[in-house]
Amino acid sequence: MYITVISDEIWGGMHFSRRGLAIHSARDVTPEWIGANVRQALETSEYCSPPPGVPIDRDHLIAMKAASSERRLAFWDDVASTYGYKSRDLAWKKKDHLFISWFNGLEPDIVMEASKSSVTGNHSAWPLDRNEGRVFRIPFAASDAEIGETVLKTLAKCEGPGKSTQPLFP
Repeated sequence: MYITVISDEIWGGMHFSRRGLAIHSARDVTPEWIGANVRQALETSEYCSPPPGVPIDRDHLIAMKAASSERRLAFWDDVASTYGYKSRDLAWKKKDHLFISWFNGLEPDIVMEASKSSVTGNHSAWPLDRNEGRVFRIPFAASDAEIGETVLKTLAKCEGPGKSTQPLFP
């Protein structure tokens, strides 16, 4: 079993970051490790969408998607081979997923949302009327250990057929 922490690029949608943090480890990591890497992933995520009313440059978007996809596939190939999965698709489907956001300069708190997964491995947020107890907030200024503990609490709220049955700390 494994844990991953991945930066995003936002270009009118979320994409695997071409340059930001993308790291994985066996599940025997400490809350400090988790918190430090979540903080770094948030700091290296990029918001690349232009202001409202300004179109995204099509050539730049195509180039970004190609580079993002190449890095994402290589990352999941590495996860699959490191942890004994037959394919990246199987590794990707057997994971719990959190939606984590923080808006530098605008929001003092990190917001973590548990997901629900489908049989195909896709993840979505819970409907607002079922979000109770599945959304957590913690100040970005909190310690790495506190952020890591909040990640663990949020992971425990994930549900669905793709949910890992292994404890985070065996």
